[in-house]
Amino acid sequence: MSDVFPLPLVPFEEYLAIDDRPGYRMTFLFEMTFDGRIDRPAFKFGLAEASERHPLLKAFIEKRRFRSWRWVSAGNTQPQVDWLSFNEPVVFPDDPGIDLTQEVGVRFFVRVGNCHSRLIALFHHACCDGIGAIQYLSDLFCAYTRFLFPSAEKHPAYQPAIASHLLRRGDLDVHRDETMSWFRLFRRTLAYAWKYGVYSAKPLARALPSSRPATPLVYPGTLTRTLSDFAQRALRQVARRHGVTVNELLVRELMLAIRDWNQRHSSIKDTDQISILVPTNLRNLDHDHMPAANIMGLVAFQRPVADLNQPEKLLESISAESQFYKRWRYAAVTLDALKVLRWIPGSLRLILNRQKATSSAILSCIGDPSLAIAGNFPVNEDGNPILGNLVFTDLNAAPPIRPHTHAAFTTWHYSNKLRLGVRCDSAIFTQETAQELLDLYADRVVELAASAVDRREAARVAA
Repeated sequence: MSDVFPLPLVPFEEYLAIDDRPGYRMTFLFEMTFDGRIDRPAFKFGLAEASERHPLLKAFIEKRRFRSWRWVSAGNTQPQVDWLSFNEPVVFPDDPGIDLTQEVGVRFFVRVGNCHSRLIALFHHACCDGIGAIQYLSDLFCAYTRFLFPSAEKHPAYQPAIASHLLRRGDLDVHRDETMSWFRLFRRTLAYAWKYGVYSAKPLARALPSSRPATPLVYPGTLTRTLSDFAQRALRQVARRHGVTVNELLVRELMLAIRDWNQRHSSIKDTDQISILVPTNLRNLDHDHMPAANIMGLVAFQRPVADLNQPEKLLESISAESQFYKRWRYAAVTLDALKVLRWIPGSLRLILNRQKATSSAILSCIGDPSLAIAGNFPVNEDGNPILGNLVFTDLNAAPPIRPHTHAAFTTWHYSNKLRLGVRCDSAIFTQETAQELLDLYADRVVELAASAVDRREAARVAA
């Protein structure tokens, strides 16, 4: 690990570190539940092994005046672990941020009972994205299993990780596509910059007052709804019928749900812009065997409310825009813009402090996180990974939210069941109104899935 430090922050890491602020920390969490008791000595060993294999999660940020920030080794510093019995609630600090100048970029909350365990891992986004977090956790439980059963005939394999490959984490060039000249791409980029810069996104409205009692939304302010495995299959059928992806369907339904929410709780005009910001994985062959890092970019889908009145045309336009983003790896353009801003002192902070919403909402499409873990571990008859003395039974996630973007949605599937989650701004939402927002989105998705089947089967979708 000493071979890579000190390591300058790439522009996206610096952006994530600067945009970390009280009330809107640039952290995300994974919550894992298990059948069985987490063994404390084995967990401690696994934690040390995983941290050695993933240098950015065993590093501090050194802020240097008039010079670029850099990662430096945290030495023997280990992640903080809050370890209590299963019945003890997880109590987060009033300000649940991670100060990377003094603390490594992951923190754990462990609750262990007679037959069950719960693990919450809080990660700083400058250190890694969701994929990097899964790499780290997979290695943690690989070492955990090896510690418990040192004489086993076959051990789970560590994630391939070569520390020196971190030097490539900023190599995220836009693809060259012969179907479009660089000049046309430049013009399109300018058009996008004008569209997203001049026509700011309409934030989610604060819910109208209600006579019902209001429950404060406690950090992390995340709610989840699980749809049946039948709904997951039905959505694939709908996607095939329209020649689109399931994720593109989910983007459209979220746009329509936000429109419906704002119509319900405020006034809305045809010219109001509904914008969905979508984090995008930019890993390519150059990033093989790279330790945990943040190799993500951002793309946006923004439409005036008037365009949402024709859902079929809206879906076609989202799909066409999505294909353009994928073909060009266009999310890398965002990172190129950060490289330019880096040379203009104070420009990034000025943009981040704008009193405007970057997007109406964020949508992170994770896929099936258990697949990366199940690939290294045996599974039981239900397909759940066996991690030594534990059976991995469930996973939930909570992405960061940003000022003026009051909700971050997450979609993922586990055990063939689609999950829809939302993390809401507790300054805007209560527990009840956050549930109302999630149900508005989930009900649209269920209705869409039901359209793939006849009436006799439709009732099964909402199970």
